[in-house]
Amino acid sequence: MKKIIIVFLTLVAILFISCDKGLEPVGKQETDAILNCKINFINDWPKQDSVKGISVAAFKLPPSESLVQELINGNAVLKLNSISYGLSEKNVLLDVSNAPETFKYIIVAWNYEDNLEAQRVIGVYTLNDKTSPGEVTLNPGDSLQIEIEVDWNDFPPQPF
Repeated sequence: MKKIIIVFLTLVAILFISCDKGLEPVGKQETDAILNCKINFINDWPKQDSVKGISVAAFKLPPSESLVQELINGNAVLKLNSISYGLSEKNVLLDVSNAPETFKYIIVAWNYEDNLEAQRVIGVYTLNDKTSPGEVTLNPGDSLQIEIEVDWNDFPPQPF
């Protein structure tokens, strides 16, 4: 009986030693990162009935056709309608699941009609001025904060 107990305890000890991470795949690497976009709104918002949604998106390349098409093609990360009407500032977190990733065009978009294609870029992440989009590279595990200004009286150039 003692031998059975010793063998059983030995097997249990081996099991515990070999299962330090449960069912997690061997060699799994964390590839998630977070882009924290602090959006600052200045000047008066347009009439509320013309604001169907305010979204934040980060694009690998500036959109060539439409914001929606680039999202469908997998070239962007998006938080759809993530900002409530009338705020002066809001932090929006974009989850990046395949870091490392470089984003060359990070925007705030205004959906001004019920049609999802009716989007206008109202803010762009820049390093110097509103005409030169800033670039951000996120590595696995990164949490980076950027700021984007939305001036309701002075929109940046549209990408297309």
